[in-house]
Amino acid sequence: MADPIETKKPEAGTFELYAPVRNTINKALCVVVKVAGDNVTVQPLAGDRVTFRAQYLAPASEAETAALRDLITRLKLDEENRGKAKYLKVDPALIRAEFDKFVRHIAVRYPKSAETFTQFWGELMAAAGDLPGQTWEMRPNTSKNPGPVLKLFNPASQKWVYCLSLLAGWGLRMEIKKEFLPPGYENIFPIDHAMFGAGRAVEIVYRDFTPEKRAPYAECVKKIYASVSLPGTPPAK
Repeated sequence: MADPIETKKPEAGTFELYAPVRNTINKALCVVVKVAGDNVTVQPLAGDRVTFRAQYLAPASEAETAALRDLITRLKLDEENRGKAKYLKVDPALIRAEFDKFVRHIAVRYPKSAETFTQFWGELMAAAGDLPGQTWEMRPNTSKNPGPVLKLFNPASQKWVYCLSLLAGWGLRMEIKKEFLPPGYENIFPIDHAMFGAGRAVEIVYRDFTPEKRAPYAECVKKIYASVSLPGTPPAK
């Protein structure tokens, strides 16, 4: 049996960060990610974050809390990784070394898979731009979420944010945030409600991942990066 999640029972009308809660309007289960006075921002199990007045939220029951366990863990891990990123100086050489080590681990078990993944990665780099630490990086805690991730520059926040995650091994799973997926490319990411409802995904067997089948994914990435601008530059034409 898994250990119970340690959360403090909130006082009436107050909620702590990562508290499991229930939306009293539509009964949706959520996790608190921000509290500002009477306004509480929550991450639902599926869908985008929303902000409510505290009066419309109630503490989750024991069974509801258990259903939110994985989401709470994921949110805490993401915040921990963001905190580390603020203090770690980006070294492109170290990122490339981590990537090479990751591919070698695949090659030891699945040589053909590693070969196809490396070819596909080169195609993605040609589309996105091979700038480790900017356009891509290795996801922290790769033992839990293995693989590299493509990033985009968000002019509004002036930060590089995750766009497309690649979880590679014997097969390949890719998860893309819906907000970055260009219209017309939904069919190449057929799995909806990935990333807790914020993304779409696809699972691929390498033996079927021919250059012809890889091409639409490189085209999709190229279109995504052509629509955004790097810091201090206009969008690509």
